[in-house]
Amino acid sequence: MEFFLQSYDYQLWTIIKEGDLIVLNLREEWVDNDIKMPSQNSETKNLICCALTRSEFNRISACKSAKEMWEKLKLTYEGTDKVKEIRIDILVT
Repeated sequence: MEFFLQSYDYQLWTIIKEGDLIVLNLREEWVDNDIKMPSQNSETKNLICCALTRSEFNRISACKSAKEMWEKLKLTYEGTDKVKEIRIDILVT
């Protein structure tokens, strides 16, 4: 997923790592770049959702940001740090 998003648009991966882009200007004062920001947030969430199965989508459907979606998926598939340590210990033994 990381490679897919980076190849599509590197800014989309940045949104996942750092959080949604926020426009600080008033809507009347938006310039072209300000208009793109909310669109990129939505595009990132859409790409993540399109890559998931129905059951995976159900897990993240309540998430409001792409970063939140990514963290929930990461926790689901990689587990917590404690789980990772236990898995490594099992593999070593």
